[in-house]
Amino acid sequence: MKDSSLKTHSKRSGIINNLFRMLTLSLFVLCTTVVFAQQKPIKGTVVDATGEPLIGVNVSVKGTTIGTITDVDGKYSLEVPAKGTLVFSFIGYKTAEIPIGSQSVVDQTLNEDTQNIDEVVVVGYGVQKKASLTGAVATLKGEELKASPTTNLTNGMVGRMPGVIGFQRSDEPGGGGTTIRIRGTNSLGSKDPLIVIDGVPGRAGGLDRINPNEIESISVLKDAAAAIYGSRAANGVVLVTTKRGKEGKPTITYTGNMGFASPTRLPEVCDAYEYSVLLNEISTNAGGSPKYTAEDLELFRNGQDPWGHPNTNWYDEAIKNVSPIYRHDVSISGGSDKFKFYLNLAANGEDGIYKKSANRYDQYSIRANIDAKINQYIDLSYGTISRMEIRHYPTYGATDIFSALVRSKPNQTGYWPSGEPGPDIEYGHNPVVMGTDATGKDNQKDYYLQNTLKINIKIPGVEGLTLTGSGTYDKYFKNRHYFKTPYMLYSWDGNEEHKLSAGQKGPATPELTEERTDQTFWMANAVANYNRTFGDHTIGVTVGLEAEKRDQNFVKAFRKYFLSSSKEDMDLGGVSEMTNSGNSWKEARLNYFGRVSYNYLERYLVEFVWRADGSYRFPTNKRYGFFPGVSAAWRVSEEGWWKENVRFIDYFKLRGSISQTGNDALVDTNGNLDRSIQYLNTYKFAGYYLYGNSYAPYLEPTRTPNPNITWEVGTTYNVGLDFKFLQNRLSWETDAFYHKRTNMLIYRNASLPETSGITLPRENLGEMCNRGFESLISWQDRAGKVNYNASINMTYAKNKILYWDEVPGVPEYQQSTGNLANTDLYYVYDGVFKDQADVDATKAKWSGARPGDIKFKDVNGDGKIDADDRVRSKRNSEPKFVAGITLGANWNNFDFMMLFQGAVGGETYVWRERAGEAGNFYKETYENRWTPENPSSVHPRIFNRENEYWVSNRNTYYLKNTDYLRLKNLEIGYTFNLPGIQKAGISNLRIYANATNLFTIDGVKVQDPEANDTGREYPQRRVVNFGATITF
Repeated sequence: MKDSSLKTHSKRSGIINNLFRMLTLSLFVLCTTVVFAQQKPIKGTVVDATGEPLIGVNVSVKGTTIGTITDVDGKYSLEVPAKGTLVFSFIGYKTAEIPIGSQSVVDQTLNEDTQNIDEVVVVGYGVQKKASLTGAVATLKGEELKASPTTNLTNGMVGRMPGVIGFQRSDEPGGGGTTIRIRGTNSLGSKDPLIVIDGVPGRAGGLDRINPNEIESISVLKDAAAAIYGSRAANGVVLVTTKRGKEGKPTITYTGNMGFASPTRLPEVCDAYEYSVLLNEISTNAGGSPKYTAEDLELFRNGQDPWGHPNTNWYDEAIKNVSPIYRHDVSISGGSDKFKFYLNLAANGEDGIYKKSANRYDQYSIRANIDAKINQYIDLSYGTISRMEIRHYPTYGATDIFSALVRSKPNQTGYWPSGEPGPDIEYGHNPVVMGTDATGKDNQKDYYLQNTLKINIKIPGVEGLTLTGSGTYDKYFKNRHYFKTPYMLYSWDGNEEHKLSAGQKGPATPELTEERTDQTFWMANAVANYNRTFGDHTIGVTVGLEAEKRDQNFVKAFRKYFLSSSKEDMDLGGVSEMTNSGNSWKEARLNYFGRVSYNYLERYLVEFVWRADGSYRFPTNKRYGFFPGVSAAWRVSEEGWWKENVRFIDYFKLRGSISQTGNDALVDTNGNLDRSIQYLNTYKFAGYYLYGNSYAPYLEPTRTPNPNITWEVGTTYNVGLDFKFLQNRLSWETDAFYHKRTNMLIYRNASLPETSGITLPRENLGEMCNRGFESLISWQDRAGKVNYNASINMTYAKNKILYWDEVPGVPEYQQSTGNLANTDLYYVYDGVFKDQADVDATKAKWSGARPGDIKFKDVNGDGKIDADDRVRSKRNSEPKFVAGITLGANWNNFDFMMLFQGAVGGETYVWRERAGEAGNFYKETYENRWTPENPSSVHPRIFNRENEYWVSNRNTYYLKNTDYLRLKNLEIGYTFNLPGIQKAGISNLRIYANATNLFTIDGVKVQDPEANDTGREYPQRRVVNFGATITF
């Protein structure tokens, strides 16, 4: 049956592949069989204002796919229709259009686009010219994201935009997203920004799995610019705009790449000899005899007895050197002034890093965006995305697997010399098996169907007035098939025949869990826009109404006692101990919003935005919140006196804003979204009572309601400056901000004793602030035939708790209030007792302290070490300062891009809590430890599990600074410019190689500096990738 299933899957895969190939071939034929009448050759040279040739200028025939780029001497040649128009375009220069007419030689001089004041930026419910922006908005073009070879979009965003702080804890295929914080952490409750995709907020799937090849731009709203999204904008807003069709004949673009991924860093742990030496020390420290003889130690070292004295590197046994990764896209776009279209078919995936991996991720999607002009007054647009995400996981989670890897003892066997997997290490675990399908499978499929229809109507007779209506209908389905099976591990009792004994591990019989999720989302809005210029004055008014509803149903079923693992249907399991469960929820919102803007000569600008939100999460009398924002800007460089007296600064704009935004999201103690209604009583089935001759169930309350719960509110103050110098080659944008959060939606965590037995709801409890700055400095210029650019963006954000629920009576230096959020208490490391004399000379010490133990500092000076000597750390796991440095260049037909990314201000706690007789040690512990022969005053002696006070009590010795600098991304490409390529119907051919996470400089060493769970997280990966882009 398994073979039959595999054959069926193979047939289906073959059909899908054949259909994909046929579609690609059809599109290719469609594009390349266009017949051009009256073709003629044309050539020319393109130079800049100084007469220097420009390399890589795009030269195309308007409205067609005919085009080329200039060579190293600025020259070009191509076949063109006689009645066409040549378009010359190049980054940093103004586009020029020249009718061909009877000319056979067209030389062109391009002028620099000095200020690019016509560049538009996507903002809430519209677009604005960058020159007229009054708020703090960071933008990123989709082309920049394509250079990062990752299946998770958020991983490619880090280091590219000011104000965006990110950290990636793990990198498992199918997961491994980067946590995004806009200007750091602003709340003790929900911290995630609002994600808006093509104008629709909160779409299922979020940012992670959007195809970077389909993105036109990303905008991040950080101050009053975000207030138009009021209720959910307190943590910032990320706007994603996907590509749409452009006027011209259809173009087909294929982009394909394949590469390999490998872990950036795996913990370096002791080998069998070193570990056995440490076990001997543990034994003698406890007053016993050494566990291993000198002969044993030598056999562990020399590897001559792999059966009795193995030396197992568990990472080598369980982790592959490289795993494959791929992405393929075929897009077609084009249209006329009446109808434009964009279609993209995509497939991407990656394999896990386990040997015989049960971990894999594959994604298939189709996106279509269509724009139609019905008449001079009415425009229609439709956007749709269908995406399927297929995740394969082992039955053990990544944390379990990597925890077992870092702990497993090197003097035990992964695979016996005869090939069978070794014995049970602990709890039935053996890491070489845990990552494979020998233990079963956890297969998950996610389906997204998202649709938006929009109509835009220009009102006749009222210049500048438009009405826009849109409707969105999305569906999300998830199926999970989790099948755990028994598996065999093998042990050896030392017999000379090396005969192994098989032992069954895992469940006694196969166990199947099936889960189904069905989510529906709809949204409708109506927006009126009025934009009009009266002489030197321009006004804009936007008013809108938006309603949305979302619901979800979830069911789960479980059975065990399957007779065989070869058939996995639920009805083949036993009925004994079977269970089923489910839940559902609904949520709704109603919002009113608006924007009023005014500018005079685009010199003096002011904007007011507002939003009135209603949320189902609050009682009727607390349901609505009003969130306003006002911003203003002054383009000082447009003043006549500035132009006459301050010639070295070409552009200067001063910005300022104040705004209020809201948050109604609740998170549980694990940081997951909680949709429960806090102002209502909740109940559970608590048991049965005798009613007549039968038993009936009864309910009991599970939580005290909060009838006063309402909006969490954030108030943001922002001041910004924009400069351009040296004929606009150097630009600088910088902002300083202060954010205060009040009425935080959190639990009362400290003042109510657990012994009370009361379960409290969320409350509007606590205040905190966050302040900092962000900056973007960029330079673009030309040196000979090299066009180059460089930029650095940086963000500093530091928060502070102003008030929340504290434990009564704790010392002030242990309180959270007045300190950074999410910090912990630690004993302060004060060196190591070098010898007994050092122990005797120290008055304040832990009872039973001995040479080699860590000294704790007597913080309060009371002559003893106890809990009052713990202090609150000044750092947490999140960085306070992040930066990115981007370097780019073009020479001849080569292009180059490099991104360095770094972070400062975080820390992580690194220790091996089960090291000793239950698990291995880091190699640095072996190399640095205190011994009688090497009485260190810096590093402690060896320990066994948590038997030592300085292991069981968290202290600053194990805190590691996570500051790092990483070569995050590198890409090198070459664009071909050969006549034969153009004659083949190919308008663009580029090959490239890119990579991510090439190297990292940091002080953590034993794990990636962004990890935060002591070697138990799926490691980040280094990816090296090769690809090509072909446009027909």
